[in-house]
Amino acid sequence: MTRYTIAGFNMPQLSVLAGGMMGSLGVGFFAATGYITALFPLLFGVILVGSGGLSIARPAMNALTMHIAFFVSSVSVILGLATAVTGSWVTTTSLIEQVLMSTIGASHVIAGYGAYAYGRPSTESASQVCGKSDAEISDTSVRSVIKGIGSPDERILPAASFMIVTD
Repeated sequence: MTRYTIAGFNMPQLSVLAGGMMGSLGVGFFAATGYITALFPLLFGVILVGSGGLSIARPAMNALTMHIAFFVSSVSVILGLATAVTGSWVTTTSLIEQVLMSTIGASHVIAGYGAYAYGRPSTESASQVCGKSDAEISDTSVRSVIKGIGSPDERILPAASFMIVTD
């Protein structure tokens, strides 16, 4: 069974991408508003990038790091929606930031649930693929970080398409 991917990215790579987007969101809104609380997405983004990067570098820790990433995404969704709905935002700009942070986090959680549903065993005798590394799935012992990241040719088109759609 192959790994679950979206636009050519597996879940650790999507976690790094979502973390980068959250980090950019936090830095951008901090630069625009000057409010220190605008950096909350940066905090979530650093944790997401760290979890995804650790999963790529150490595939044996994939399940743990992805659970941490999805927990952080869930917290960002809850915090962002709670702030937006209760009206505890100061300016309309901060409301927009909270909604965008919630959207990025929710997209990451939905993708994670898709990976879980895809990798779940379909029968009692089948093995679970979700949470396992490529090395565990294919029973190979040697894996490099470069293979986990992929070549630029494999990643440039999906990344460029994603950036064009989100801008």
